[in-house]
Amino acid sequence: MKKMILLIIGVLIFLCAESALANKAVVRLEAPENATQGEKIKITLFVTHSANNFFHYTKRVYLKINGQEKASWEFSVTNRPEAEVFSRTFEYVMDGPISLESAAFCNIHGSANTATATIGLK
Repeated sequence: MKKMILLIIGVLIFLCAESALANKAVVRLEAPENATQGEKIKITLFVTHSANNFFHYTKRVYLKINGQEKASWEFSVTNRPEAEVFSRTFEYVMDGPISLESAAFCNIHGSANTATATIGLK
């Protein structure tokens, strides 16, 4: 019985220490400032989260273009991101000036930011 209690206490301390060292998920957008009408552009989302393990991981990342969600990536306990820093790419054909919005969410702490950018026409 004492071993079980010590084990439970040890697990709780480990989980608390892990949470104290971890942060909220952060996303950064990379895209051209301008593009021509009809041009296919590449939008890259860079996500940073100091923990991606069984208990604590990036749960969701999304990309909105002109207020509409165009892409999202869902993660779970069995399908976690490949690293603490990872990226996802989305291709889009320019049909006019656009505004971008993206966020990444930790399953425990949520999101640290919403990244925004605009792409104008040349």
